[in-house]
Amino acid sequence: DEEKTVLHDISITFEAGKSYALVGASGSGKSTLLNLLMGSHFNYQGEIRFDGQELKEINLDSLYDLVSIIQQNVFVFDSTIQNNITMFKDFDEDKIKLAIKQAGLSALIEQKGLNYTCGENGNGLSGGERQRISIARCLLKGSSVMLVDEATAALDAKTAVEITNAILEIENLTRIIVTHRLEEAILRKYDKIFVLQNGHVTEQGTFDELMKEKGYFYSLYMVSQ
Repeated sequence: DEEKTVLHDISITFEAGKSYALVGASGSGKSTLLNLLMGSHFNYQGEIRFDGQELKEINLDSLYDLVSIIQQNVFVFDSTIQNNITMFKDFDEDKIKLAIKQAGLSALIEQKGLNYTCGENGNGLSGGERQRISIARCLLKGSSVMLVDEATAALDAKTAVEITNAILEIENLTRIIVTHRLEEAILRKYDKIFVLQNGHVTEQGTFDELMKEKGYFYSLYMVSQ
């Protein structure tokens, strides 16, 4: 709806190499914020800057080399695991092995091998395995910023925690993660949590700081337990 302003007075700085969570109720603007960072909309007021350069002045191909997004639905080709990770491009074998390790795919590769055929849209894989392939794709292409939009929403709790931990443990990567799963052990790993409500950032801080405030985040967390 072009007549509706989704985000209001947003002023956020994401520092390179750190991890951030975006939390809030459905419709609060979390996904819209990620879409803006991916260059999906240019009808915004104000500025979005990557390393000081305005987003509207950045070539989108260059932006997509820098930024990757992992969403809930991952498309998997009816081809081998390796082709799905490399997207049918040639990469150094050591780089592929590192991406597999960092994405937590090592056990799957040991069990089925890189030449295992994934099936139509990955029906030969679990949801968690498809998400890990998506992570490996991002790492292999050298993304320095990873956006994650409710990627674990359809997964069971154990797999969701494993996937989130795999993302948070990757070094030299800026992570901005939209999540509705409010587990204390995971939330403590974020450098900062941004709380959105009706298109506004109403609170921000570490898990402990936000819990001490006993505001909206505290309510969200307590209801989820």
